[in-house]
Amino acid sequence: METLARLEQRIDTLLARMRGLEEENKRLKREIDQALTEIEAENRRLKEELERERSGKEAVLSRIDGLLAKLQDDQA
Repeated sequence: METLARLEQRIDTLLARMRGLEEENKRLKREIDQALTEIEAENRRLKEELERERSGKEAVLSRIDGLLAKLQDDQA
């Protein structure tokens, strides 16, 4: 009978631990989802910033090409 009582107690302990781990797992999943959302937003922001920089660089290079062509035309 004592063995059965110890088994019941062990089962109750394991079930309580399992419930605790399930709650911790849910919390961690929420934290991961939140972190992923933040990372995706930061990634979008960085991509937009990179595209603005690329566009600006292309505009500057185009103007430089125009100025160089103008200088070459004046020298000819």
